[in-house]
Amino acid sequence: MAISSSCEYIAQLSAVKGLGLKTFYHLYSHFGSVDALTKADYEALCSSGLKPVMARALVNINEAALSQALPRSTETLMEWSEPARQHILSIEDAGYPSLLKEVFCPPPMIYLKGCLESLLLPALAVVGSRKPSMAGKQHAYSFAYELSLQGQNVVSGLALGVDTLAHRGALEASGITCAVLGTGLDLVYPRQNQKLAEQIMDRGVLVSEMALGSLPVPANFPRRNRLISGLSQGSLIVEAGLKSGSLITANYAIEQNREVYVIPGPIDSEVAAGCNDLIKQGAQLVTCVEDILAFPCRDSCMTVASSANNSKRESPIGRSTSAIVGKAEGHAAETQLSHELLPDEGKLLPLIDFQCTSFDVLASESQLEAGVLLQNLVSLELKGLISNVPGGYQRVKSVNSAQ
Repeated sequence: MAISSSCEYIAQLSAVKGLGLKTFYHLYSHFGSVDALTKADYEALCSSGLKPVMARALVNINEAALSQALPRSTETLMEWSEPARQHILSIEDAGYPSLLKEVFCPPPMIYLKGCLESLLLPALAVVGSRKPSMAGKQHAYSFAYELSLQGQNVVSGLALGVDTLAHRGALEASGITCAVLGTGLDLVYPRQNQKLAEQIMDRGVLVSEMALGSLPVPANFPRRNRLISGLSQGSLIVEAGLKSGSLITANYAIEQNREVYVIPGPIDSEVAAGCNDLIKQGAQLVTCVEDILAFPCRDSCMTVASSANNSKRESPIGRSTSAIVGKAEGHAAETQLSHELLPDEGKLLPLIDFQCTSFDVLASESQLEAGVLLQNLVSLELKGLISNVPGGYQRVKSVNSAQ
């Protein structure tokens, strides 16, 4: 996918020493657009309040941009974004997540690998300890599994522990999940989750605001946590000690005016002390997925086709912990789904071939808005009528079997 001129420019700005997010958005607000900023001369930049040294650095970038002289760093971005499922988006690009735009000083540019349309689904972050208890492991997996059945995009950070189990729960429910990385997308961290990252790319998306080549240094992870909460309508803290990084995610969610949900833990458990403290501070105590979906600010998340809500899949909540944290098998055999189609599903299903039909083709032929289209595709998949495959969707059952 070709990158926009605003991405090219922002990438060059990121190399200017001392030009952080606040300075960028001060300039962006002053000039009104990236395009206007690229045309600003030295006097205009200084009059905006920029220091002379930084103004001169920007003038050099602007002159290079106007002459269309591409630095090597821009060529690298263009090469990286050539594959169909690798994307770089600026704050001005159409595909930039709308929820993320609402946060204070959102990343001017983000990198993505996978299905961009997955970010159109209602999203909930599921985060917690890297070393959860057995109960924490069960809750991470089962809540993510249940949320996926309800059409939620499960957002987490690909870390070991709760994050890993949340991603797996979503995937094994045939749902959508988004992993936010604290490295460049040309590097998966931790290495143990390389295969998981590849599975997420097939069904969801990897996201990072870090430049390509960025290593997993400690300073990157609070930024990753801010992105996790920023991409989500709320954050579920599964299990966290008083020094857990997931509390950073919770604090960012509060700053971003997003809801924080917390699973309570034993009062004498160190690994649950952070969760219990959040509840004292007013976070929403939850003991099941219904508690989250019933909360008033989650009304927008109930727009998924009712068939997802009426799914007859066996809930993983309450299963034995050993069954939950081991490799989940046989979900398809245990699944009993309703095949009654809603109007949009009935319109959409005949458009999907037994080979493969791309999302773009379905959007064009169905004339459904992208978010509505994706919700109906998820619903049809939950009913066992279609399958998400590389490049799009394919039919797995005949129309007659759905009626």
